[in-house]
Amino acid sequence: MIKKDIKAIIIAAGKGVRLRPFTHELPKSLLNVGKRTIIGSQIKNYYSLKIKNINIIVGYKKEKFKLKKIQYFNNLNYKKNNILQSLFCAKKVINNDCIISYSDIIFDKKVVKKILNTNWPISIVVDTDWKKNYVGRTHHPHTEAEKAYFNSKNILTKIGKNLPLAKTNSEFIGMIRLNNIGCDLFKKYYQIAKKNFKGKKFYNSKNFDKAYLTDFMKFLIDNKIDIKCVKIRSRWMEIDTTEDLVKAQNFFKQ
Repeated sequence: MIKKDIKAIIIAAGKGVRLRPFTHELPKSLLNVGKRTIIGSQIKNYYSLKIKNINIIVGYKKEKFKLKKIQYFNNLNYKKNNILQSLFCAKKVINNDCIISYSDIIFDKKVVKKILNTNWPISIVVDTDWKKNYVGRTHHPHTEAEKAYFNSKNILTKIGKNLPLAKTNSEFIGMIRLNNIGCDLFKKYYQIAKKNFKGKKFYNSKNFDKAYLTDFMKFLIDNKIDIKCVKIRSRWMEIDTTEDLVKAQNFFKQ
């Protein structure tokens, strides 16, 4: 049974530079894949699972977002910061129970159902069959993947683009589930990290403002916070380059 108060938070403030010229006039999440936009396909899946509380963090070309019954949060500094700071522009809705997703991914609703079946405080979706996604993917090689490693208890122990292939058993797809405890932990440790690392190098990022979610996950791991990995095999796709966009057109036909 899906909780009625669960919400979705979609991080969609970025410029999508590697999808130019398509993103000269549109944010990449508003590009079409099949019959819908990328973000539209996410919202359709959320609605189909009775998740009606949709929140979108915007920045680049924010005026292009005209979706109804959506709460928008504006990242005013999207040109200078990165995805972690962008997420916390919506901190007031990081509570109770929420799913957080990157705006440049498409996925089968079964992926969402799987992460909804766990009630771990912090859980993430990882693809254990991820390597095949990089066969022939010349514009976005596996060195760009947010690689992950989980132990025998499915607890995340390592994550990041710099993770060696020999120490990788999955890829983080860009989807997180936080229950009420997880929301509190996320906000608590974000404030700690912000206080201690403001203006300083933060794991793989040159400073805290430029931090990725994977940098923050490393910080959580170092602070003994367990992150549960929910395993899938395919059923999703990242759209980061023009090459990906072309390939994605057949995703929902499969």
